[in-house]
Amino acid sequence: MTETVGSATPIPSQPKPPALPAGTAGTATAPNSESCDEVVERHKRRTAITGKEVVACVVVGEEGKLPEQGDMRVAAPLELPQYCYDNAFDGQWWGTREEACRIRGVRVDITNVQTGQLVGQLLLNEYAYAYGSSTTLNWAQQVEVSLYGGWGTIAGTTVDARTECSGACTTSSSDFPRQSVILDTRQGGEAYFRGTSSAVGSTGNANASWHYRFYNPAWVGGQTTEVAAPYPTVRCDNAVPGYRIAGCIWPDWPGVLSYQWNTYPELANHIWNAQQSGLPGAYPGLAPNGSPLTRLTDETLKVKNRNKACPTSYPRPSGKSCDEYPFASTYQGASTGGGTGRTLEVCSISALPTGATGATGYSACMINAEQNSEGGTGINKMYQENRILDRDPFHVWIWSTQD
Repeated sequence: MTETVGSATPIPSQPKPPALPAGTAGTATAPNSESCDEVVERHKRRTAITGKEVVACVVVGEEGKLPEQGDMRVAAPLELPQYCYDNAFDGQWWGTREEACRIRGVRVDITNVQTGQLVGQLLLNEYAYAYGSSTTLNWAQQVEVSLYGGWGTIAGTTVDARTECSGACTTSSSDFPRQSVILDTRQGGEAYFRGTSSAVGSTGNANASWHYRFYNPAWVGGQTTEVAAPYPTVRCDNAVPGYRIAGCIWPDWPGVLSYQWNTYPELANHIWNAQQSGLPGAYPGLAPNGSPLTRLTDETLKVKNRNKACPTSYPRPSGKSCDEYPFASTYQGASTGGGTGRTLEVCSISALPTGATGATGYSACMINAEQNSEGGTGINKMYQENRILDRDPFHVWIWSTQD
């Protein structure tokens, strides 16, 4: 029997949830060093010496235009995931624990130094993508720019870039040579980095970035100021409890624990209904409370959570065991999270009320013992694969192959 309460939100049919925006942590865009007015003023005194009258400066923002038929690629970095294009120019990074991307607009204004008049523009998109694996200390960051429009003194423009990495990292390689800026064609490069947090128990953050500039012999100074393209913070560690493999992730994004309803019907039914009643941990948009769960690694506190949610005094029907949500291995668990218990009518726990709602508390249910055991194995596997450390956030994604 399947019991559903709360909202009528349909159960997702895909095994992996959509990517999420990163918010603000670790993803701030470094400002350019000068405004366009400052660049023009600085170059005024150079016009008499060089005989050139126009200067270029770069404006980075959210405006841009994706080509209807796509654009050609000179380099051969990886194509961005589709969700990057779906969220282009919104000013945010999108991603998961193992990749991140952003598409933003870049404009180069060419100004007559003497008159202050705009005499040309380059209109471009910037495609930034970072990817790696949670089981290795290596990751890659690529950047591409593509001209989709322009006018005036822009013929002969080229672009190149360099990389930086600060924190617990080294640069393995970087390649973005000088390239001609051509309409509807991407110019770009790729860099590889390695985290240095390989010692057991160690963690470290790394911040890698691309820095590119445009060149044209017709401009005063022959180049623009450098455009900073910082990427989300990478965290590398060898500190996941019980897991002696070092690796790196993007901590701006919570981990995701996935259960298929068809495979674990009793486990999934309990979690889904607990989430629909208002308890935390649901994937955003699928239940009233989209705040994540956070991992708890203290063994003593985990036992307290488990004993409060599923005391030995609760009778266990044959073939059943007691399942608790939020999990005992989270700070939202029955003891550390506080609040009172609730259950479902199908759960065989008469000591707890049914129909309770709210963001605090916990839910307990007698479910198939094998599903409960395999569900616990899945939690530990997710902790390892997502590199979930103490207090790291994660969501629980329930999905079904049925519409």
